[in-house]
Amino acid sequence: MTSNFFLNNVFTYGDQRLRGRAMWRGLSSFYLACGLGAIINLAVADWLYLMSVSYWVAGLAGAMIAAVWNFFTTASVTWSESSDVKN
Repeated sequence: MTSNFFLNNVFTYGDQRLRGRAMWRGLSSFYLACGLGAIINLAVADWLYLMSVSYWVAGLAGAMIAAVWNFFTTASVTWSESSDVKN
């Protein structure tokens, strides 16, 4: 998660790059959002598997839903335009 945060901070959100204290707050919110994404991934995959969906489809569906969650959550929380001062 840490390397993903720093790569996103430089490349994906370079125009909104977090620096200083905002970077550490952003890293914390990134950990929280992606941690919830991992729980969502497991919950969706487990539920689908219990509903007799094959394990690889269940796993893929969970991963896809978690990836979408992670992207939109971190975009709106970690790198939002309304975040505190970014320097």
